[in-house]
Amino acid sequence: MEKAAPPSHDQPLDLFATALTILLCAIWGGAFVGIKISTLDMPPIGSGAIRFCLTSVVLLTWALYQRVPLRYGKAEMRSLALLTVMFFYTNITAYVGTAWTTSGRATVFFYTQPLFLALLAPYLLPNDRVTSRKLFGLGLALCGVVALFFTKLSGQQTSTWAGDVLVLSGALTSAFASIATKRTAGRIHPVALICWQCWLSWPLLGLLSWFVEAGQPFAFTGRAVVAILYLGIVSAAFGFVAFAWLLQRNAATRVTALTFLTPVFGVAYSWFFLGEVLTPIQLLGVLGVCLGVYVVSSGGALRPQAIVKEEPRTARET
Repeated sequence: MEKAAPPSHDQPLDLFATALTILLCAIWGGAFVGIKISTLDMPPIGSGAIRFCLTSVVLLTWALYQRVPLRYGKAEMRSLALLTVMFFYTNITAYVGTAWTTSGRATVFFYTQPLFLALLAPYLLPNDRVTSRKLFGLGLALCGVVALFFTKLSGQQTSTWAGDVLVLSGALTSAFASIATKRTAGRIHPVALICWQCWLSWPLLGLLSWFVEAGQPFAFTGRAVVAILYLGIVSAAFGFVAFAWLLQRNAATRVTALTFLTPVFGVAYSWFFLGEVLTPIQLLGVLGVCLGVYVVSSGGALRPQAIVKEEPRTARET
């Protein structure tokens, strides 16, 4: 991944891309568990600031070592600024929302992102349209989301609706970010793309934490440190760059076709590491969301004859 490859056309996922996507699902399935663990000993926004500060240092070091271009023209910098705003908001919702709900539920709600992408892509990306298959998948996933909300709110446990809604808003923002990332293909290197977003976001997260989380203790316990290392290096530095690389070389709907596995990993990790247990109806809700994401994404790939070839564009250095 030394140079940003021009998007000549969107190919079906090959074996490597498929395996990488599944690996990312397994990694990101543990991300919300890591967030939950880190917020047990630290305030959520401050924890996010530390995580992305670490990610920034790792990515900048890698970019300098690989001689990745980090300076771009005005058009590219505008795209990076927009992506940074969405990145900043998405991570606030992920951290604060997860602190207000369970890690398993946060994973499921956040990875409704492909459903929002399926609704937005026909209007914002070429050669994509809403089909009856997508509508069926969206309906199936919606039933799953409703089941998750209903069973939680009707029980005797503390309501998590605020955290659930906050995480869902982050999923919607993430869908817009995926489309914006797709539009940067061939113009901005994937490492530079994530490096800029992290470098601009972590000071803002730190400043926001200073204002709204003043007085809350930061306890660098063993579990908090391990969680931040996992989130900062494995989930963010590797995961975000790999995902951007996949998005820039494949159809957005193809890349997200396998992300229905992420909530499965997330629920399993939440049960194993945190002892979180879902009721049978909630498990049916998870199944509905996962199947809905799969139906929507797997049916949205581009057909070869519909592909429009473009002249490659390279990133400009200033």
